[in-house]
Amino acid sequence: MIKTVKDAYKRNIASIAFGSFLKIIEAVFDLLIPLFMKAIIDLTHYQSPEAIPQVFSARLAAFIRAFNFSNNPLYDALTGGLIILMMGIVGYIITMISHYIAAHASVNVGSAARAALYQKILVFSKKDRKNIGHSKLLTVMNSDTYQLQQGVFLFVRLAVRAPFILIGALIVSFVLDWRVGLAYVAIVPLILLVYGLVLRKTSKGYVEIQSDLDQLSNQVSEVTQGAKVLRASNNQDLENDKFQTKTAAYEAKSVRVNRFNGLINPLTFAITSLVLVAIILLLQKDLFDVNNTTIASTIIAEMSYLALIFFVTVQLSQAVIDIVKGLISSLRIDSVLSIKPSMTIVEDGKTASVNKGEQLLTFNNVSFSFTDSEQYFFTDLSFQIRKGETFGIIGGTGSGKSTIINLIERFYDATEGEILYKGIPITRYDLKALRNDIGLVNQKSSLFKGTIKSNFLMSNPQATDAQIIEALKRAEAYTFVKKYRDGLDYEVQEGGTNFSGGQRQRLCIGRALIKEPEILILDDATSALDLLTDKRIRTRLNKDKEMTKVIVSQRVATIQNADYILVLEGGRVVGLGKHKDLLTTCPIYQEIYETQIKKEKR
Repeated sequence: MIKTVKDAYKRNIASIAFGSFLKIIEAVFDLLIPLFMKAIIDLTHYQSPEAIPQVFSARLAAFIRAFNFSNNPLYDALTGGLIILMMGIVGYIITMISHYIAAHASVNVGSAARAALYQKILVFSKKDRKNIGHSKLLTVMNSDTYQLQQGVFLFVRLAVRAPFILIGALIVSFVLDWRVGLAYVAIVPLILLVYGLVLRKTSKGYVEIQSDLDQLSNQVSEVTQGAKVLRASNNQDLENDKFQTKTAAYEAKSVRVNRFNGLINPLTFAITSLVLVAIILLLQKDLFDVNNTTIASTIIAEMSYLALIFFVTVQLSQAVIDIVKGLISSLRIDSVLSIKPSMTIVEDGKTASVNKGEQLLTFNNVSFSFTDSEQYFFTDLSFQIRKGETFGIIGGTGSGKSTIINLIERFYDATEGEILYKGIPITRYDLKALRNDIGLVNQKSSLFKGTIKSNFLMSNPQATDAQIIEALKRAEAYTFVKKYRDGLDYEVQEGGTNFSGGQRQRLCIGRALIKEPEILILDDATSALDLLTDKRIRTRLNKDKEMTKVIVSQRVATIQNADYILVLEGGRVVGLGKHKDLLTTCPIYQEIYETQIKKEKR
């Protein structure tokens, strides 16, 4: 994986260099064609290459005459035209090859940057992603990598070819007529001045535009995720106004930047037109000089070079804009790639095994903060979970239940204190092995587009259909899956929207069970199920005495049969023990029990 965009350039330096070299060959052909045209005209007039006064034209005329075996002047024009045609064909083939190489190199650079970003995002903790912003990550992953790709493509096509043609055209123009050469030299600083002024105004604008695009992406993401809430609260108009305001700001900046960019072509055309007028004024005496027989061919060649310079500068103006965009995007990509993840992942992590009844997971005076400030979400959290136990966690909203699960999975790292897994500090335990040991089911059930089977194979790629069916039965999900005509191949839409909330939760529980995990974590994973289905699932799970169960719930009925129950309140441990003990020792648990169980009995 690359560490910076520069590494992606280095990996494709051979393709970039070879593509640029082919573009030089193409540029040589472009420069030679006007000279061959001049040589044909001069040879037609002077009849002999030796009689042509200009060296360039005389040598090219001799080259054309070498292929005219009949020494017929008529065939000089035909031979010269055939040579120009062959140069055009060869140039076209070289152009196609160079464009293919440029496209290949640019796609490789863009793909390498995209893959590096994707790998980096996977390493980021929840805290890292929150600090960066999901919208920015999406924009950098999609928009910026595309701009980078386009910048590389145009760099290979024009970064070498355009300067080579401009310098070559100036040199040949000097040789043909020094006055025209001086006029052409005047073009370069004027065009560079135009480019400099425009890019100075637009480069900062591109950064602001990408930043506004981040905000637009964030707005769309929030509306997409909270569409039901917006409709239920009749806030569509308010959100639409907010979106229109942000869109208007984005549009205004884009129009302003593109207005400056739009000045490049007309200003370049105006400069070249002025030069054309200057050339006519400089050569007006020679135009009426009957003794100056080479002036017609010279003017044709000079006009061809002027057209070539204009065409290349227009191309270069657009290329420079996209290359600048690519450079800005590369800086944004590097800014993400350079972020050091807040979690340290050891390369050669340790692993271990424990027997039933031994300590599997230990929290020793753990404190945690979502930010780098000293304001902790919870402090001095201590408890133990033994292998084979069912461990319940209960508490009010915001008490820290899900945060504990995130610490067990190492989505976050503890700010202070120590978490031991199988007797090894969890930060030194092999992360892949840790997560292979854990089957996690969140309250918000996440299914992926595909089929029921493909979702289960994500957890266990080697699972057979029989094993998947058994996992579905343990999760009380096979009762509805077997009714589908496609069975395990039943389509799952994006997010699992074609299933009810309870069905999604049961499918997710089955997907976790197919791993045969050492620890099964149910983070309020049965909240959408009725009590009877919830009880049947727990009964099936309790038959597995080797698997450790960590059940997070706000229902006393769900966790009351656990071996130990941890009661949380405001980030503090207010109770730890069995159900019967907590009813007498923990007022918070008593209150939860009375509001739920006794109310249900009434």
